[in-house]
Amino acid sequence: MAEPLALRFHKSLYLGDAVRRAAERFAALGAITLGESDADWLVSAVPLRESVRARLGDELSNHALFETILARKGIST
Repeated sequence: MAEPLALRFHKSLYLGDAVRRAAERFAALGAITLGESDADWLVSAVPLRESVRARLGDELSNHALFETILARKGIST
């Protein structure tokens, strides 16, 4: 089994709901679990296909930032 991708989203920059929505958006590409520490939202992802592994972390991170920006502007998705 492949090693999971481990992503950290600092709470001072990212909203928890935005990280959750990003994880939901990419759920079809692998097993994604959410957690949190004192300072970070934690995402662990195991891609279904090795071919998406290289991009999954970047795409999920970009989408979490996008969702955070929209939420802070009061725009719902």
